[in-house]
Amino acid sequence: MKVFAHRGASSDFAEHTRAAFAHALALGVDGIETDVQLSADGHLICWHDATLNRTSSGAGPVHAHRLVDLRKLDVHSWKTPGASGLSQLPSAYTSAEGQLVTLDQLTQMMIDTGHPVELAVEMKIGAYRDGAIEDAVLEWLQRWGWNAATGTLMPHGRRTGVSVSVMSFSSVALRRVAAVVPSTRLCPLFDESSVDVTATELIGPSVRWLADLSALRSWLRTGHTVRMWTIETNDQLRAARQLGVQQITVNDPSWALHLADAAPLSLLHG
Repeated sequence: MKVFAHRGASSDFAEHTRAAFAHALALGVDGIETDVQLSADGHLICWHDATLNRTSSGAGPVHAHRLVDLRKLDVHSWKTPGASGLSQLPSAYTSAEGQLVTLDQLTQMMIDTGHPVELAVEMKIGAYRDGAIEDAVLEWLQRWGWNAATGTLMPHGRRTGVSVSVMSFSSVALRRVAAVVPSTRLCPLFDESSVDVTATELIGPSVRWLADLSALRSWLRTGHTVRMWTIETNDQLRAARQLGVQQITVNDPSWALHLADAAPLSLLHG
């Protein structure tokens, strides 16, 4: 079972920050999951919400701010109220560029680890219904030497250990990139309602689908790779593993990596 760090090691550090990603990579996760939004000047940044309000000292839509201004925001201290920001971070997880991370920066961080790791990019459509996010992701893949046959990034023809998959709750967004990204690397995300999974081999149901064992078993029997989000308890993780779920997304990768090696428990019903 592969363990993906949800927005980095977001249980330990503020989500989508350099510290959260660096810590997850240091733990040896199999993959990093990140959401991406566009800045006003067209940069893909690692960010979940459409606005800045919840996870930064800023306010308003992300797409209304240039990258240079986004970098001035405190995107860490909200995680630990009363803390003095960067002084609370391990020195190994800080840099002069700050805690806000662009997709390009995260890509380089992952390449620099030197070991195989997957980057799962979730396109947050929101206000970008004109295809802008999809176009930016395709341009990013091209710029980093995306090899569709192997699923890996090969900048300047140099093979790296970083593979890529592209996710979204929007079937329209996934169709827009399907000409470049094969079905093995496209992941439709869904929560309570099922979606048409016939067009992709990789699917992303929420943890709520552990309550519908028939659907899960059907997807696994038909050869789908299931990447389940977001596993948070021992029982959820063990149940997913016993069912044969191949990939899980977690906020606390240290816990999940430890439990993934533990002896399985019987699956509880009811």
